[in-house]
Amino acid sequence: MVKNLSILLFINSLVSAQTLKSFPPDQHSYLGGREAFYRDFQKIILEKKLSPCENKKEYFHAPIIIDKDDTAIVYDGNNARAPESQCAVALTREVIKSMPGFVAAKIDGKPTVAVAQYLIYPDAFFENYKDGYSPYNQIVQPEFPGGIDAFRELVNHRTDVSNFYLKGKGKVTVVVQFKINKEGSIENVTLKNSSGLKEYDDMIISAVKSIKKKWTPATVHGIIIDYNFTMPLSLSSKDIIR
Repeated sequence: MVKNLSILLFINSLVSAQTLKSFPPDQHSYLGGREAFYRDFQKIILEKKLSPCENKKEYFHAPIIIDKDDTAIVYDGNNARAPESQCAVALTREVIKSMPGFVAAKIDGKPTVAVAQYLIYPDAFFENYKDGYSPYNQIVQPEFPGGIDAFRELVNHRTDVSNFYLKGKGKVTVVVQFKINKEGSIENVTLKNSSGLKEYDDMIISAVKSIKKKWTPATVHGIIIDYNFTMPLSLSSKDIIR
């Protein structure tokens, strides 16, 4: 308990000073990957004889802070969770403190405090658990009317590349990331990586933000959820009209 408390105090001071780093996508934050994480999650539920949630639709996008020494704690900032998710949050907190397989992120070759995200849907555990389970295999991704190509076309129509020049067969690529909320609207548009051309980056962000047509939101286990969508967009010399 004292160790967990010290981690939490450290995290609070860290969050006040800077933004926590996200866990690198090419690294496992748990030994054996996601399936091992959920297998151990189920094992600890049974060992501790924990109780299922009455509300079978509860879920929790659990931000898990993994420290340099491979210890971990659930952290959700200063934002109060919705009342309908309180059981899922409490269950996750109780289980995480006993899970043995967390692995610290390595950034620039050094162990680094970072946050990993795990989706917890309590009703998939207890008597409903099946070996090999991962909620990420249960997600139905969001859909844009007409498909992703129709969305790309709308973005292209809202960009003017006539003022850009790329030498020869040059090409620049951005990876745009945004949240599709439960209402199917776009939020939090950012670039996961820059093209190196600020004007082009700003134009892409503006174009995506301007699209108001709604998506069909994502679901997991039939429950509508927020979804972080990532999409690469490229500009090549052949796209530029001179």
